[in-house]
Amino acid sequence: MKESHATERRFLLRGWSLFLVVLMLASGALWPASKAQAAETAVTSMDYFSPADGPVISKSGVGQASYGFVMPIFNGGSATWNDVAHDVGVNVKVGGNWVDIDSVSSFVYNQNWGHWSDGGFTGYWFTLSSTTEVQLYSKANGVTLEYTLVFQNINKTTITAMTPTQGPEITASFTGGAGFTYPTFNNDPAVTYEAVADDLKVYVKPVNSSTWIDIDNNAASGWIYDRNFGQFTEGGGGYWFNVTESINVKLESKSSLVNVVYTINFNEAVRNSYVITPYEGTTFTADTSGAIGIPLPKIDGGAPIGTELDNFVYEININGQWVNLGDSGQSGFSYSANGYNNMSDKNQWGYWSDYIYGLWFQPIQEDMQIRIGYPLNGQKGGSIGNNYVQYTFIGNPNAPRPDVSDHEDIAIGTPSDPVIAGMDLIWQDEFNGTALDPSKWNYELGYYLNDDPGTWGWGNAELQHYTDSPQNVFVQDGKLNLRALHDSKSFPQDPNRFAQYSSGKVNTKDHFNLQYGRVDFRAKLPTGNGVWPALWMLPQDSPYGTWAASGEIDVMEARGRLPGMSTGAVHFGGTWPANRHISGEYNFPEGQTIDNDFHVYSVVWEEDNIKWYVDGKFFFKVTNEQWYSLAAPNNPNAPFDQPFYLIMNLAIGGSFDGGITPDPSDIPATMQIDYVRVYKENGSGNPGSGNGNVPDPSTPIIIGDEVRGLKKTGDDLLFYVNGATFADLHYKVNNGPQMNVAMTSTGNGNYTYPLNHLQHGDTVDYFFTYNPGQGALDTPWLTYIHGETGY
Repeated sequence: MKESHATERRFLLRGWSLFLVVLMLASGALWPASKAQAAETAVTSMDYFSPADGPVISKSGVGQASYGFVMPIFNGGSATWNDVAHDVGVNVKVGGNWVDIDSVSSFVYNQNWGHWSDGGFTGYWFTLSSTTEVQLYSKANGVTLEYTLVFQNINKTTITAMTPTQGPEITASFTGGAGFTYPTFNNDPAVTYEAVADDLKVYVKPVNSSTWIDIDNNAASGWIYDRNFGQFTEGGGGYWFNVTESINVKLESKSSLVNVVYTINFNEAVRNSYVITPYEGTTFTADTSGAIGIPLPKIDGGAPIGTELDNFVYEININGQWVNLGDSGQSGFSYSANGYNNMSDKNQWGYWSDYIYGLWFQPIQEDMQIRIGYPLNGQKGGSIGNNYVQYTFIGNPNAPRPDVSDHEDIAIGTPSDPVIAGMDLIWQDEFNGTALDPSKWNYELGYYLNDDPGTWGWGNAELQHYTDSPQNVFVQDGKLNLRALHDSKSFPQDPNRFAQYSSGKVNTKDHFNLQYGRVDFRAKLPTGNGVWPALWMLPQDSPYGTWAASGEIDVMEARGRLPGMSTGAVHFGGTWPANRHISGEYNFPEGQTIDNDFHVYSVVWEEDNIKWYVDGKFFFKVTNEQWYSLAAPNNPNAPFDQPFYLIMNLAIGGSFDGGITPDPSDIPATMQIDYVRVYKENGSGNPGSGNGNVPDPSTPIIIGDEVRGLKKTGDDLLFYVNGATFADLHYKVNNGPQMNVAMTSTGNGNYTYPLNHLQHGDTVDYFFTYNPGQGALDTPWLTYIHGETGY
């Protein structure tokens, strides 16, 4: 990156700690739990966390209000939420009776209720339009705790007057943080922000400018919601900003143009000298993770401001010599602009901000000395003399250091040549035809999950419905195009609800699935507010339970309003609400974005870890020490030890980016996929084949008998068992590891399981465990060789 370190640091300093908290809240996710935390403990008692967290919580709002409370104290404080998550259920009172919330169609998880996490605390949140009684209960012991969530409706109105309740002159902190509570609307303190929110606009400008900037959904302006400005709810609520210069903020009525202007002053420090002194102490001890944080020294008795940071000089004592900390070759420390990188085993340092500025270091395993100096004339590069503050770090020899032995970048194929040394191509689609290949892909259609009226927007409050129209899904010039259009439509589940956009979503379910291997997608992604392209994977079957108990692997998700980054993630744990997720971000090099060109998004999935890459560059890893399955606590690889199929879609709106909606100019939006390639290592496939070499017979071939056997069509095998109350399949491919899968019931005692796209000559050894009515039986081991005569 060509930008200076000062620019990188300013990026970090715009509320890094706050950003982490906001990101957690926006995702609705809990911090990932370790396997030890996931121990199954039953609830024996529950008590309200505090008087503010029950039993009665009152809120008001326009049509609805949001409620939240901290998790109860479980088992007298001896158990955490992670310990008991599997045992805690939620009831709501319907018609005077307690009913499980999952059976009430008006409640949809992550839509109008769910979990939150913030600052080490977890709890429940609800969005309600009427007073509701909620009960937490133990599934094992029947212990209960009840809450009454009281709702008072507020009628919407327009703004006729505004009077500041704070300011309008406000001074920012040393780090640029500032905020103010909402003004009094219409000269009536009873008129809340919620009542006038639809009539309120926010504009910003530097104090020396005459041009107001509309910052609503306008990332191009440099103002990004929840990054350098946003809203808070404490004390009645208001706006917060992180500034690097003095600005004016204007709140204005859309209807009456009544406005109030605030001035946020970012004051340059007045220095009579540049002598520095410790802010608080000079000896610091590393914590269990090896982290140390120190506040920067005071300059002339006051905390430094952002423009002064680049003047400091940081040095470390190496064998009696003071060495510049930024010279990683001598200091042994690597500067990390975006916080500690747990994918690197280097000693790292960077800036933090929390009202004041400071430095963090990690992992400090040994004792060491650091000194910080400042030029006596206050100018970068000026003489420092003895103007230093020296610090002693006491290391933690047991602090962990990441294992990076498998974090190397990977080679990728070219658009015209999929061959990669050491890899076998086992499946591919280069989209060289004129239409989507129905032998490889299915269309997903509609607006609801499983036609459930409570799951509009695919359970994520998304705004698009999916179609098989060539306007939304088409192949052209060697590319698959998934296009979102303005195309409003309602569905029988709720004729009064309209999906505002149409788009495309395809998957390989029952055509192709993968258990371990590498998947490469080469794609060019659209930008725009609320645009959400995704390449991901779900389990072919769900042996550990419904989402997300059986896992989800997100190869790539992107927020169209932030084109300089993409993400990868896994979802796991239990069925919601006991699910978890872990994610990582890839930041494109300067000059590159998700839409400037086609980029290759890859995931390498191994038995005990999953790694993510963009254009072959490693950026994220998750191991089986981080994921777990509540349904299979003794299986370290569950749930990511089952076959998964591929999915590609272009969503609009939804929870991934906090419900942000597109501007009219953001749609149409098109996601283009150049190819999808799936690889295995070390001779487990046929390089360059990808689709098998066996002729496609016109009719299925039955292998075995009509009760327990195989049916083959093309490259696909369908195992089947008829006349049983359950059936499991156990198989090996090419004498590989034994796979044990639960077969899928198709009704009337019929059970099936597909095994897709074998290569010519592949050997499949298999047997069935099934119950024909007289107890469980095992068949003998049987062998099938793909492509042999008669097969």
